[in-house]
Order: sequence, then structure tokens, then C-alpha cells
Amino acid sequence: MTELIFQSNPWVFPTLVLILLAVAIEVPYRLAQPLAAKMTKQFDAFNAIQAGLFTLASFVLGLSFAQASARFDTRRELVIKEANAIGTTWLRADQLEPKQTERFRRILTNYTGARLKAYSTPSDQDLYARTIVQSSRDQDAVWAMASSAMHAHQTNLGLSLLMETLNDTIDVSAEQLQALTTHVPTVVVELTVALVVLGALSLGLRFAIDRARPVFLSAIYVVAYVFVISMMIDYDRPQTGFVNVNLNPLKLQLQLMQHEP
Repeated sequence: MTELIFQSNPWVFPTLVLILLAVAIEVPYRLAQPLAAKMTKQFDAFNAIQAGLFTLASFVLGLSFAQASARFDTRRELVIKEANAIGTTWLRADQLEPKQTERFRRILTNYTGARLKAYSTPSDQDLYARTIVQSSRDQDAVWAMASSAMHAHQTNLGLSLLMETLNDTIDVSAEQLQALTTHVPTVVVELTVALVVLGALSLGLRFAIDRARPVFLSAIYVVAYVFVISMMIDYDRPQTGFVNVNLNPLKLQLQLMQHEP
């Protein structure tokens, strides 16, 4: 289910929810009219239950949307944080010996390009896995260079600052990995959809009681819920949905590094 919700084509799950809600309204309207005639004496109780279902569905959907939106904002902030950490590390690399500086910056440029490519094509799981391996290897290489220089010149403040920003660069890469591989819990999405479907069933039953089904209003109900659920899920698909995290900070940083002598 997690793959269907967060990794499949972004049109698939909304389409399935749209069909599910339409059927949930239509089936009670078509099949429950004989039963609905007996429920007119319990009309007030039915209204109370229906209102409770709609309220609970809206509450859970609101919480899920807020959680997904917060995760999206976190991912966006991490892109800026990573670009800043890499940029500062690049500048402070001039504290190394000239030959080491050149090699350090070359590795850091390749590292940044690989991570940017992986962020841009997250659906390519093989590429992402290779990037993680390469990132770890590049991190080990630049850390070894910086730490060796630090051991040789332990009182050099510039090298201490380089170690600090390099550590930040490595830390934020781990934060990015965590942010890109975690989502709103699937069970929460399933609960939200289940409550909305129950609301649709109650709406279809209400139409059966009234022996009338306003098609236009039903369509508004279905489309509105599908739109909100889709946006909630899309916020938690940082690079595979309709709303993507802006990678321009990393792109601009990479361009600057590539054009520096």
C-alpha cells in the first residue's frame, strides 16, 4: 500500500479514491431505498451519526495534511541547509595545502553533483542507492584529508573551522536521507480514506432516504475530498508528485563550484 500511495504514478491513487467515493455514494442510493423507508423514524439519529462521521473525517484529514505540509517544509529547509554547508566547506577548503585543496574541492563538486542528480530522479531507486554509496565514499575521502591536516596542524583555527562545516555537511546528508525516505504513516492515510468513504456511504444512504440524488453536489463532494487527500499525499512525495521541493539552492551552489578555478 505504501508503494501505491507514495511511489506510483501520482494520478493512480487519486483516481482510485475518486472511483471508490463515487461507488460509495451510488451503491447505497441504488440498493438501500427499501431499507431507507424504514429509517425515516430514526432521522435525527442518522443525522447525528452522519455529522459525526464528516467531522471526524475532516479532523483526521486536517491533521494528516498539517503533518505532510510540515514534512515538505522540512525538506525544503534541508536543501538550503545542505547547499549552505557545502558552500562554506568549499570556501574553507583553502586552509589545506594547494594540492589538497584542489583534490578536496574536486571530490566535493562530484559529491554535490551526484546528490543533486539523485534528488532530481528519486524514482530511480538504483541511482539513489549508488548515490548513497558514492556519498559515503566521498565523505570518507574528504574527512580523511581534513582530519589528517588537522592532526598535523592542531592549532590552525582555519582547519578547525573546516572540520566543523565538513561535519555539518555530513550530518545534513543523513537528515536528507531520513526526510526523503519517511512519509506520513500509511495507516493514517488508510484511516483518512476509510472515514471519508464512510461519510460517502452515509451520504448515499441519505440520498436513498430522500429518493433524490443531486449529481452536481455529489460530484463536488467527491472531487473536493479527492483533491485534499491528493494534496496531502503530494506534499509527502517531495520529487515524484505535482508539488516538488525546489532544488535551486543546490543547483546554484554546484554551478558556482564548477566555475571556480
